[in-house]
Amino acid sequence: MACDDPHCDHDHDEGVTDLGGTLHGGTPAPVEHVHGPDCDRDHDHGHDHEPSDDDVAEAERLADELAEATARMASELGWAIAPFRERAEYLLAGAPVAVIFERASDRESQPKHRSGQLSPELLPFLVDATLRTRDRLTYAEDEDNPFLIALVLASFYAVESSRSGALGLGPETRRNLPTVELLRDDDATADIRGVPGTSMLRVIVPVESESGVAATNAIQFVWRT
Repeated sequence: MACDDPHCDHDHDEGVTDLGGTLHGGTPAPVEHVHGPDCDRDHDHGHDHEPSDDDVAEAERLADELAEATARMASELGWAIAPFRERAEYLLAGAPVAVIFERASDRESQPKHRSGQLSPELLPFLVDATLRTRDRLTYAEDEDNPFLIALVLASFYAVESSRSGALGLGPETRRNLPTVELLRDDDATADIRGVPGTSMLRVIVPVESESGVAATNAIQFVWRT
């Protein structure tokens, strides 16, 4: 997928691709190597350091905090996907993709377009945040929604961007809830057509129902800048 502007600045952003490592979402992050007084600064840094109990506890605290904030935002926006709630079960059928598109109000400025796949390290976190969202939306065990995973994941990206600025979205993501758009199949993977003065986050999620019906769904958040 690409943006529709021939001058669009596209980048497969590592900040999007490697969110599991950079955002410390669902698992303890690797401990950064710190040189000690007896450490050879020219040595190979390929060896691993076991995280301390404090590191693990802090990672778990942050993951819990982010999961709760994600579920809270997803439930606040749950009305957008409510018409698709049904007696069914949907499973992730492939790697979700996040796309960020920014277009300044100045029409002469080049749009910015970044994309990347979900890091596998984030899958346990995604499951946790999705279960919390289901609880908040009072889904029964036999109920599901083909857009639920995409909504939860988009909410996580928005929450984490607001917290750390990791995705480079503007300050409006901290101030306002976005407009929510639902896209299916070809529309989910079509070129983004942003208008001047917007920041957009699209999360594309392939899912499969328990009966084997596959679909590609997307949630798109739009903020006016």
